[in-house]
Amino acid sequence: MKLYQYGCSVSLGEEATICYGKLVAEQLGFEFIQHSESSASNPHIALKFCETYTAITPKDFVIFGWSHPNRQSWYNKRAERWEHMNYVQGKKSGSTLVDSCKDYLVNQHCEYMEHVHTWYPRHIVETTCKLNNLRYMHVDCVPGMVNTLGADGSNKESKSKYIADHLHPNDEGHRYIHSLLQEELSLLL
Repeated sequence: MKLYQYGCSVSLGEEATICYGKLVAEQLGFEFIQHSESSASNPHIALKFCETYTAITPKDFVIFGWSHPNRQSWYNKRAERWEHMNYVQGKKSGSTLVDSCKDYLVNQHCEYMEHVHTWYPRHIVETTCKLNNLRYMHVDCVPGMVNTLGADGSNKESKSKYIADHLHPNDEGHRYIHSLLQEELSLLL
């Protein structure tokens, strides 16, 4: 059996040596398959799942680690790869594509778009999972879990214990996220 994880840098464990998904996989005795990408948008997370879900069986388990709803992704045909623009942290200016995306993001940023980038990717993956009898769970990583760990500055003691940089959980942060998932996992598995 396998545990598939989709998400952004938080789910990837970018500033840690472990990630909460791998801890869940070890707990369950599952093989861990990581599909998270740094700065991935919620629509991209859903797309990545739709491109790969046929390899997942009903015995497997999927974790969707949702990112900030303002993040955007696009396919760069010159580079032949997906690129991600994180509205919160941005990227360095210089290329026409990045500059035009920054302008687009600044001018489309609103509550409506946050709502759209939250519900429709979840709807896509939930519908696909239900139609294919796949077991899954959602984890609200950004801003949810990272703010629970203190990244928003509301709890400096928690932030110094669980956050590696401005946003990403350290190893202890991933262990804490893992502990927070236990009740839901017991209901799903």
